[in-house]
Amino acid sequence: MIRAIKPDTRHYDQVVELGDANSKTLGFLPYAAIRDAASKGGVLGYVRNGAVEAYALFARRVRSGHVSLTHLCVGAENRGSGIARALVDTIVERNPNSAGIRLSCRKDYDAHNMWPKLGFEKWGEKPGRSKAGHLLVVWWRPIAARSLFDVQPEVEDDRLVVALDRETLAEISGEEPARESAALMADWVDEFAELVVTEDVASVWEGDGRSEHVAVDLLGYRVLESASQEQTERVHALLSDTLDSQSTSRLLTSISQASEGGASHFLTRDAEVLGHSDTIEGLIGLTVLTPEDFLLRLHTQGDERDFQTRAIAASGLSISSSPTIPTQEDLASLSPPVPDGRIAELGRRLVGTVARDSGRVDEIVADDGPRLALAASYRQDQGVVVAVLRTNPIGDAYSCTRQLSHHLRVRAASQDVAQVRVEDAVEGAAARALADEGFRKHADTWIAEVRTDIYGPEDPLPAELADARPGELAPERVSDYEKYMWPSKVFAGTVPCYVVPIRAEYARVLLGYEELQGRLFEEHESAAMARENVYYRYPRRLETPSRLLWWVSGGGLTGGMRALSWLDAMDSGDPRQLHLKYRHRGVLSEQDVVGRARVYRGSGAQKVTALLFSRTEVFPEPVPLARARELDARMQKAGFFQTVQETDEASVLAFYREATKRDD
Repeated sequence: MIRAIKPDTRHYDQVVELGDANSKTLGFLPYAAIRDAASKGGVLGYVRNGAVEAYALFARRVRSGHVSLTHLCVGAENRGSGIARALVDTIVERNPNSAGIRLSCRKDYDAHNMWPKLGFEKWGEKPGRSKAGHLLVVWWRPIAARSLFDVQPEVEDDRLVVALDRETLAEISGEEPARESAALMADWVDEFAELVVTEDVASVWEGDGRSEHVAVDLLGYRVLESASQEQTERVHALLSDTLDSQSTSRLLTSISQASEGGASHFLTRDAEVLGHSDTIEGLIGLTVLTPEDFLLRLHTQGDERDFQTRAIAASGLSISSSPTIPTQEDLASLSPPVPDGRIAELGRRLVGTVARDSGRVDEIVADDGPRLALAASYRQDQGVVVAVLRTNPIGDAYSCTRQLSHHLRVRAASQDVAQVRVEDAVEGAAARALADEGFRKHADTWIAEVRTDIYGPEDPLPAELADARPGELAPERVSDYEKYMWPSKVFAGTVPCYVVPIRAEYARVLLGYEELQGRLFEEHESAAMARENVYYRYPRRLETPSRLLWWVSGGGLTGGMRALSWLDAMDSGDPRQLHLKYRHRGVLSEQDVVGRARVYRGSGAQKVTALLFSRTEVFPEPVPLARARELDARMQKAGFFQTVQETDEASVLAFYREATKRDD
């Protein structure tokens, strides 16, 4: 019998054992990634007489719409029995709207001759990551014949470019690398990421040797071209006060070279550098993280590019209620740091919070990984009091705090609670995150209201906005009010509004839903909506702040008016520079962004506009075309949905009420 294997079932350990026994041909995969796949229904096991005899491990790629098959493992005694075909056919049955199944397999493996028998077509060949340079064959089995995916994907190399520090390079170059490091060498990683080294790392590896001659000795890794000293000096100048060790200084040089050489990620385990990853990413646009975190995100997200804003919602990270109370050792590793003599006091405060009738601990964690953030809270009267709010300095404190604080407000709204108060000491990136989520500081407490009122153009304004003259309520005030009073809405007729068409494959990521497989919307609290994003359009000036209605085109049953956002800002300029600047907030590749640019005659200059938006609310039900034209007659005009169109708040309110109405 074929069944989904969940992490909490007795068959899960058998899957891990079977994978370990066949790791030489399967390739290593972090245990956290296996557990994450299992929790999302991505592990199918063939179970007979209580034992797992075979399994398939796969991931659904949100951006491209295909299924990536990572492991197909059949025990030696059961090969040739048809179990492999049964597993692949089950994946097809459970993903009827997917574009197809894609996998990579070495040509010298016995399984190479099996794939055509299972309905796969040879897509292409390329050198693999093995020391012997064995050829890697990419296979494709189509599933759904849709207009978006009725042809095979292009064969061009659009993988992530991932630079290694010298310690990571040394680990994977050893005779017997550790499991987590060896996972970087797996065939499935090569499908989505090109591992490279900088000239600084190459020269260190070879001592005083010339870096242009070390590529062969570096297992075939490409050496990025030398970068200018300007950016390196700028990075050193900004971080030298806090990162002043010699080893860290050398790492900063490698990081600068990686960014200028075109890398999107830099892998290191240096805790000091990882603690400043936000600063580095904001400065030069390079994501710095551990090999384990990279592998976890890569397996979950695949070719969605570096979409950091959905790291919580679409990766191995999750928000959940914790059944255990952190130890003093755990608390000591969180930020802001607590003096040794005060750790016990913080622990007592946490224990006292959880001991209350409504007390609980919510945390952001990675399966089999570190705790990235936690919040201990309890209900008091009509509010939620957050007594402890802490983040891990190695993680992304800003993103984790935004996601966790929004999670608390979502739960408060579902329980008719009117306020969330953070009474813990919050500083730095966490404080900025609370402010960006609409929390306001009163003395030593951060407060955000939770209101569910909706005000239309004919309704009296709420008390907080009642001093505004009719028709003169500034859009900035409406935006600030809705942040502070989330999820309350004020449609007073003074905020500019636009309808923005977006293709279905991008909407799946930006708006957070999938095709008709498994679930349609990211509504679960453990998959909190990304709070800020970027989308690129042909150059055009829009007013800000304003509201955006998202129209998903080409999405069939999942198309239509799908979501509402706030447009916070716009940025126009060279497409490549904007992509580098905002790639941690977006979903489009550099090629996609360049394709949306305007080319000016004569100079040949290119220009594109980045829409920086946030607080996206996906509608429980999409509004289809026929109903959209009934609600707004302007949409009956031919070509209305081919470009950004201006509308008004009365129309936006009509769509919002239509999409959020309930059949009671």
